Amino acid sequence: MNEVFLNEMKDLLQDRYPLFLESCGQPAFRGFRVNPLKITDQDFFDVCGLPHEKSPFCEHGYYLLNQDPVARIPAYKAGLFYMQEPSAGAVAEQIGIRPGMLVLDLCAAPGSKSTQIGEILKGEGLLAANEIHTGRSRILQENIIRHGIANCIVLNSDTMRIAEQFEGVFDAVLCDAPCSGEGMFRKDADAAEEWTPDSPEHCALRQYHILENARRCLKPGGILMYSTCTFNRMENEETILRFLDKYTDMELLPVSLSAGCEGIGTDPRTKMMHRIFPMDGGEGHFMARMIRNGEGNGNTLQVLKSDKIPDHVRKEIAEMIGFQYPYYRVIGQKIYGGTHPFIDTGKLHVIGSQVFIGEIKNNRFEFSHHFFTSTYKPFLRTIELSEKEVTAYLHGEAISSAKKKGWYAVTFRGYVLGGVRSDGQSLKNKYPKSLRIR
Repeated sequence: MNEVFLNEMKDLLQDRYPLFLESCGQPAFRGFRVNPLKITDQDFFDVCGLPHEKSPFCEHGYYLLNQDPVARIPAYKAGLFYMQEPSAGAVAEQIGIRPGMLVLDLCAAPGSKSTQIGEILKGEGLLAANEIHTGRSRILQENIIRHGIANCIVLNSDTMRIAEQFEGVFDAVLCDAPCSGEGMFRKDADAAEEWTPDSPEHCALRQYHILENARRCLKPGGILMYSTCTFNRMENEETILRFLDKYTDMELLPVSLSAGCEGIGTDPRTKMMHRIFPMDGGEGHFMARMIRNGEGNGNTLQVLKSDKIPDHVRKEIAEMIGFQYPYYRVIGQKIYGGTHPFIDTGKLHVIGSQVFIGEIKNNRFEFSHHFFTSTYKPFLRTIELSEKEVTAYLHGEAISSAKKKGWYAVTFRGYVLGGVRSDGQSLKNKYPKSLRIR
């Protein structure tokens, strides 16, 4: 590792530095989170025998005890679990989110913390997940879809524009700020190579700007969680202290996590902050949890009137899940369903808006993959696939099966992989080409 970086860590950690240096020569931790929206932890390990050990960082978090790839296995494709660096699992649970809240994840890609927030909301309230980089926002949306979250909008905008549109409306905001990534050095050689002594200063300037925009989005009494996966005090404690000195309506709250240690510094406020190092069982994270004090209820989120959808589409939805979505949004021929009223996003770039149910093509309704992955309601029309058929399905192949004509959710050990349409003799594969195993 960079000698300047190691010297900085020696100065930061003092008597804990030898433990850190020893950890640098050890393999990075691998972790995953079971998705409680789709499966219980016990049932997951019955379905998918991943070698594991419980993580101390979050309720459904585990260490993965081998190096085998997992992205191609059916349980992953079905969204039953999410690969996540173990210590990263601590952040979302420490915010204090409750079902029904309005929550903003301001720097959300690739989606590990957004999907966890979606789990905590349990389909109630609304999550807005934003990512400024277009390519990464698409990955974020892909992960939200696979995880089955029905109450999330995915945005692709600058944080200042987000703040202008949503001034004072959110109950909680997560600012998992872009950083110099020092906590990723063990698992990502490129991150270590790209680091320079100037990296923390450049990152700190950007982080402070994003943090200011995060505060603007909070209503009085709202919670702001700031986190990074780096070790440098400039990006962590010093950024938060500078922020608190300027914005006196912001107050630190404790982080209730036994794993890890207090923030580092002579200012007594750092004791309310929290750090995780590799010798604590995770690659590395910093957290500072704050509340915005003040009078009033903040601003009201502007919602849109639910759109009317064609009767034949309502009928097809009811045949699949036995229910209607509480709210609908029609854009052109595309139909979206939501568990929360759709909101006015102004001129923000929207990547995904709750659940994309499907599209009317040549007067016929085509369900989307997103509809089948959603956990809004269980499906009435399902087909359980054999192991051989699961492999064929994930490769995009048609499956011979004399089923009644119509749409079906196809399942693996009872858990939905996606959708098919039967012509009476075979199942036309609707698994997206971009997700297929090659």
